[in-house]
Amino acid sequence: MKKTILIYFLTITILFAIEVPKSTVFDKRVVYTDFNKDDVFQIYAKNGYTTVIQFADDERILDMASGFSNGWDFQDRRNFIFIKPKAYESTFAVDEYGETVKKTTIIEPTPIEWKTNLIVLTNKREYIFNLDLNVEKNSFFKFTFNYPLEKLKKEDIKQQLAKAESEKQDIQVELNRTAVPRNWDYYMNINPESESIAPSFAYDDGLFTYLGFDNTKDMPSIFLYENEKESILNTHVKKEGNYDVLVIQKTAKQMILRSGKRIIGILNKSFGVNPLEDFKNTNSPNIERVLNGK
Repeated sequence: MKKTILIYFLTITILFAIEVPKSTVFDKRVVYTDFNKDDVFQIYAKNGYTTVIQFADDERILDMASGFSNGWDFQDRRNFIFIKPKAYESTFAVDEYGETVKKTTIIEPTPIEWKTNLIVLTNKREYIFNLDLNVEKNSFFKFTFNYPLEKLKKEDIKQQLAKAESEKQDIQVELNRTAVPRNWDYYMNINPESESIAPSFAYDDGLFTYLGFDNTKDMPSIFLYENEKESILNTHVKKEGNYDVLVIQKTAKQMILRSGKRIIGILNKSFGVNPLEDFKNTNSPNIERVLNGK
């Protein structure tokens, strides 16, 4: 008994997505589309007309290629490409006997034969276009790209920078909190001709030392004097009323102010008399100072 074997052929249809741009409400020949690196973008051109493609302002065309360059004219200017279909000359033809003869023929654009693609490389992106010569639909006069993902990235960066700047200002406000003086028991030994670097006041809050200078004084460098040796101290400056206040990030028994040959010795007579109960390293309860280690 013969067996009949049935073979079924499955037809698979592959669909290719073409990104057709959306026209404006003012004129259907002016269109916009969002850029997607995996899309092929549709261009409808018309014989006798030019279509301009506009890329991002910071883009420049590096190279482009088409499958039918004889039938299309491409010109790039900065971030623009101008496209128009064109006729071309053929120097060979077939006579009535079927033989090829040398003869110049002008071949005019037709919708079927002028279908092709265009690849564009810029300094930032790659673009793929499908070019159609269409007599039934409106041709495109201007084709403009939008870049929503890049816009979102820029907005996100802008928001992050604004947030960082706001946090920086908040931290500065916290760091500039007015200190509560705990100790005013400071004395100075002013060397000859050193009055111009002498502070107008000195106090500490148990954590930092504050030296105030009015606008008639020069602000000196500050050094810790300990065991007959000098070492530089970390400082920053803040404004308090009419005074520039040199904030020394430490309390110490002896310090030295220097500016050229001008020298002043600072003595804290109450150093260690009234220590803080709880350790802290800033005047703000919301800010902690840490040292960056290498």
